[in-house]
Amino acid sequence: MVPGVIASVIFAMPPTVRMTNLGIRQVPTELIEAADSYGSTSWQKLFKVQLPLAKSTLMAGINQSMMLSLSMVVIASMIGAMGLGNKVYFAVGRNDAGSGFAAGLAIVILAIILDRVTQAINKTPSDKS
Repeated sequence: MVPGVIASVIFAMPPTVRMTNLGIRQVPTELIEAADSYGSTSWQKLFKVQLPLAKSTLMAGINQSMMLSLSMVVIASMIGAMGLGNKVYFAVGRNDAGSGFAAGLAIVILAIILDRVTQAINKTPSDKS
């Protein structure tokens, strides 16, 4: 189980790191200068200015990381991790197309649900009308 989790985390981490970096870099310099002029510390600038403005990009990175970790489910089952990927892996080994298709469809449905949940979290109150 542990090697599967480690492999999934390593595989799924780059989009979150990259999108967080991109979101923070896209914060307008005028807002950073305004925070500096009001005497904010670097931590205050990060948590009260940059991260809230980078929320949509950050959530896109989290969404991509979740999709990549779901794509690792079957690969992780090959190295001993139990779960839904095991069903797909065993079905491929037994040449059982129906069972493999059903388990693969379950993974796709789970991915769609997680995608919709992260999109709902990302919406601002003005977007929910």
